[in-house]
Amino acid sequence: MTLEHAKNVLEELGDNDLAEIVSGAREAFNRRHPGIKDIFLPGTVPVEKQAIKTSETRKIYPEISLEEEWQRQTQGFIRLGFHTKLGLTEENYSRRFPKFTPQPENFKGRLDAPVLVETRISPEDQCKLAGIQYVLGGLAKRDWNEKRKDYTTPKAPYAVWLEDGRNNLGKKPEDVRKNLKDDEIAGTELDGIALYISNPKILEHHSLDLPGTSVGSARAACLRLWHGRPRLSYGWIDSADPRFGSVVRGRQK
Repeated sequence: MTLEHAKNVLEELGDNDLAEIVSGAREAFNRRHPGIKDIFLPGTVPVEKQAIKTSETRKIYPEISLEEEWQRQTQGFIRLGFHTKLGLTEENYSRRFPKFTPQPENFKGRLDAPVLVETRISPEDQCKLAGIQYVLGGLAKRDWNEKRKDYTTPKAPYAVWLEDGRNNLGKKPEDVRKNLKDDEIAGTELDGIALYISNPKILEHHSLDLPGTSVGSARAACLRLWHGRPRLSYGWIDSADPRFGSVVRGRQK
């Protein structure tokens, strides 16, 4: 729920005094952060980001505007202290992220999740900020996608449309790699971290295989709940688990 939404609800309930206080808080926030129209109240998430209870439930992103989704996700990074890690103000940090582009028609039903991905902070440090246990330190990692033609690992933060894994539940990561379309990139550990930050509840629905990050010769990164805590680890690429789904990133040429 945003401050604007809270104000409207209070007015509908007839509590105009409290609605006026909320409105004043929103105006004060806008004066301090002119580039951000509204904020979500702590402990609330927009409808389209709520946890999915069953595998049959589909979630098409976003039900709020792409601009609001961009603001929500940049604020999520800021709440975790990503801007201070880079020595930036909140405003300067936010403006470094590109805006979301409209979802291409051929992505719909396949690459439905708009996600901002941070690249300037190491995966290990991002995990520390986000409360994720990181166990890939010191292991032989590489971006599997670099073996593909005309691909370059992004160095700057990027805005993408992702398949968040639910279309790939129970599929081997190696098979997902083999079947990537020309406009698809295998999801990396950075994509997985960003997806989790944008929607922490996703791990309550399924774990994320991240076939774009190779670990050794026969494993790939994965993000799962381990004793109730998110953990970025690795698994065999030739193993299929119905509780795991591979993340895939859309590529727009």
